[in-house]
Amino acid sequence: MRKLVVVLVVGLLLTTTTYSQPYNPVISRDRHVTIVAVTQLPNGSYVGVTAELYVRITCPGSGHVYVETLPLSELDLQASTRVAALVASRVAGIDFRACDYYASITSDSPIVGGPSASGVTAVAFAAALLNLPLRSDVVMTGMIMPDGSVGPVGGLKAKLEAAAGIGAKKFLVPYGQTHDVEYVTVTERRGSVVIYRTEQVVVDLVDYGRRLGVEVVPVANVFEALEVFSGGVYKKPVTSEAVALVEGMRSGLDPIFKDWVSSIKYEVSNYLSAGDSIRSTALKSLSRSEAAYVNNLLNNIESRINDLITTAKGFEGRGLLYAAASTYFQALIYVKWRYYILKSIVDSSYLRSTTYDINSTIHKLIDEVHNSVSRNISLGDVSVLANVLERVYDAYIYLNNSLSSQGLEQTTYYLALADARAYTARLWLKLLGKGSEPSKYISVNDIKGLVLTIELLTRNIYAYILAFSSSVSIPSDIFNEAYMRYSLMNRLGNDLDKFSVGLSTLGYMYLTLVTTFVNNYNDSVKALNNTILSTLEFLNTSIPVDTVVYMELANAYSSDPQYQTYMLARLSMLLSTYLNLEYVGKQPPMTQTETTVTTITKTVVITETVTTTERVNTTQPYISNYRGDLTTTLISICVIIILALALLITKTPPGQNTKHTTT
Repeated sequence: MRKLVVVLVVGLLLTTTTYSQPYNPVISRDRHVTIVAVTQLPNGSYVGVTAELYVRITCPGSGHVYVETLPLSELDLQASTRVAALVASRVAGIDFRACDYYASITSDSPIVGGPSASGVTAVAFAAALLNLPLRSDVVMTGMIMPDGSVGPVGGLKAKLEAAAGIGAKKFLVPYGQTHDVEYVTVTERRGSVVIYRTEQVVVDLVDYGRRLGVEVVPVANVFEALEVFSGGVYKKPVTSEAVALVEGMRSGLDPIFKDWVSSIKYEVSNYLSAGDSIRSTALKSLSRSEAAYVNNLLNNIESRINDLITTAKGFEGRGLLYAAASTYFQALIYVKWRYYILKSIVDSSYLRSTTYDINSTIHKLIDEVHNSVSRNISLGDVSVLANVLERVYDAYIYLNNSLSSQGLEQTTYYLALADARAYTARLWLKLLGKGSEPSKYISVNDIKGLVLTIELLTRNIYAYILAFSSSVSIPSDIFNEAYMRYSLMNRLGNDLDKFSVGLSTLGYMYLTLVTTFVNNYNDSVKALNNTILSTLEFLNTSIPVDTVVYMELANAYSSDPQYQTYMLARLSMLLSTYLNLEYVGKQPPMTQTETTVTTITKTVVITETVTTTERVNTTQPYISNYRGDLTTTLISICVIIILALALLITKTPPGQNTKHTTT
């Protein structure tokens, strides 16, 4: 019996000394920067003010973002701060959910346009995650976008003056915003009458900053800003391999795009012939004035068709096959529009039946996409399905616009848009599995958190634009496109649907910001290109198909920078989303100086039956091997059981001799 007790005690000793308890390693880092904002005076004008931004990251965490402001901000900062944390985690190469993020803004005045500080918030979070220094003489303004680009903001002249007031040496502004527009009241006296009028004055911020002793530096994205803030310790990504990889993918997709060109050209030709066959009959059925109006409309449409076909043939000749297909698609919209006008004149029931058919096609496509989604899906297929659903829901929006429109011209135009958009959605379905070799499969549930971020950000941008609506001109046509998609996104229930429409919404929201605050679209195109190339370097070989098509479109339509801006903005948002999904599960590394002190209980044998414990503090590495600890424990328990059984089995029964064996 004494031997059995000894074995049990020794086994217990083995168990307790080889098992290190699980622990939660902790990273907790703080960063502080001074930010600039504007506050509104009683007379309605704006003046620059400063505020203090304190951030902290703690890991491990759950992806929570905590924000406090003092005094309370007029805008909800939760969405933009969440985007800042999301971008920072991507810069650090970790899963956003691996840490928690805290931001505190204190100011002496209520600030207007709080999201304009989200760019520097992303910089501060990234610096904390990467343990980088931050220069105290650098100040920044700009709204962070999900792709890491620094979006345009208002009130730059006032903010520059505030930066100069605290002795800043560098003032970082969004790319393309080295000029600001201020509105001044001019007094003019004509005899006894005093006339007041408001005039726009363009301010060269670089020159004005030089006179104030501040260097104004435009930055395209968080990578460039972080390099300046860290004094060069952080280096922005080199973009040498991404372009070659995209070009290689493009050549592999050319046979598919060639087939698209042929298919759309065939559709264009069919609708042209069908329209020609009823043109004369339709016009003869109208009154003279009606016929003159319709004939003039048809002539304008036909002129546009000819221009588009000519442009498409040019792209085709240059080997830009997706750009050619896209331009033939635009021609398809116009030939359908022409046909619908003529057909509705000769057949009053045609538009109703066509509307029904398009609506049925939309629902069939949505069902087809949903049925093709399994529990796990590659990033490349997420890209394709997002494009399919974007086109399907565009068709849905245009179909509703057709139903609510007054007059033949608008009704048939939106119906043609809806029909053509649904047609190209089916073409995109053919690209499933055609991207680069998938390196990552995700659960569709992983998209849910990104959808929430997109929803919050679009709402925040909407509020931000309205905050400046009294002093700037908002492009209503672009903003309405954004708002229609935002409203639709909020009504959808499926996360993949919301994700697809949300990306389109962000593209239009970004275009609204650029049109509102930036004087030159070309600057925005350059900034977006820089951001896209940086993101592609992080993605490495997991490049989705739409990278090829949107970059080709942007190159083909270099003469239309507004169109380029939308295409690149949407692509950049999409790529950043893929990168977030790539980092699911990746934890932050711990530096050599940051280790966790863990307490382990060690058992020491004093006698065969008496034990005591002592506390020993040991330094543990960041990652513990829980599986190894469990394995060791199980082995120890097995040893105890085996030894105990051995004693029982080999114990000599009364009245018998003992046999000894060796191994």
